[in-house]
Amino acid sequence: MDALIRPARPDDLEELLAMQQRSLRALGAPFYEAELVEAALAELGTMDPRLIAQRSYLVAELGGRIAGGAGWTMRAPSYGHLLRPPMPPPDGRTGIVRSVYVDPCVIRQGLARSLLAAVEARLAEGGATRAELVATIPSVPIYAALGYAPVADHVLVLGGRMEFPVQRMGRALMAGIASVIPPAAVAMPNPPAATPA
Repeated sequence: MDALIRPARPDDLEELLAMQQRSLRALGAPFYEAELVEAALAELGTMDPRLIAQRSYLVAELGGRIAGGAGWTMRAPSYGHLLRPPMPPPDGRTGIVRSVYVDPCVIRQGLARSLLAAVEARLAEGGATRAELVATIPSVPIYAALGYAPVADHVLVLGGRMEFPVQRMGRALMAGIASVIPPAAVAMPNPPAATPA
């Protein structure tokens, strides 16, 4: 079944958060202790809801249900103060991919690839020449397969003492990247470039 990718709406938030939490718990379980996952959910959550208001978060629908989501920003992410070592300050050319999640019951169906392509297209349209993201350990191989290379290993320091390992990854964006996405894959108007938190 083809996914419909569209901008997230405020009334999607509850369903989105539930899907994202399911995803992190299920897909993170082999890589992170349950206590660490729960600490991350409690302190960080799974997404910044302001991305929805800024029209810089997309959802993938399958059969009328939200099966995935991904967003973007041109500013430092809100969790940046918890990263050790810290990320460099934004340079105005690097977009940050945010909160990519797929429901664990529909993994390996191309949703992450479609969402990431749509996000990268929006970043390129907004003038970004590079995309970076902070990947959880289970998602590193997925991003690597999609062209992202390791930049640096980091930890998110939770509760001032717990370390949640992540990896910063990046890739160059091609001008006109939107033209390589099949039109049917992105059924949405072009939202404005984001000015996220």
